[in-house]
Amino acid sequence: MAQPHKEEMKKLEPLAGQWKGSATYRMGPGEPQVVQQYEQIEFKLDGSVLLIEGLGKAGDRTVHHALGIVIFNTQEKKFNFRSYLHDGRTTDAWFEVSAPGKYMWGFSTPQGKLRYTITITENTWRETGEFSPDGNTWMNVIEMNLTKT
Repeated sequence: MAQPHKEEMKKLEPLAGQWKGSATYRMGPGEPQVVQQYEQIEFKLDGSVLLIEGLGKAGDRTVHHALGIVIFNTQEKKFNFRSYLHDGRTTDAWFEVSAPGKYMWGFSTPQGKLRYTITITENTWRETGEFSPDGNTWMNVIEMNLTKT
């Protein structure tokens, strides 16, 4: 029997693996913070779920730690992305495959909108994150450059 959700999930295969590199976070005024970024991404439940764990460290200090789950919702015919942060926050985000190896995701906050673009080529991952208070003007808030280990 065909399982359309698993066929859709195969589009996420380039994300799977262990990734390491640097990330630059811009959180408000002041100098951006550069961290060592790690991403551990694996399929679970026979390819039905993608589990993403991201960890950003500055020395021994954790700057960012998140767990995300991506599934393909067959009823709505779209991906669902739910993330959990180490500080207790959680987010339901939209997630799209815009081209092979290119992914976009984002969500709204009371302050505005966030959108992220991930591009996977060979063994490199480049991700940019942008914030907009009004949905028209966007400013860069994160940039990650990772290599598959």
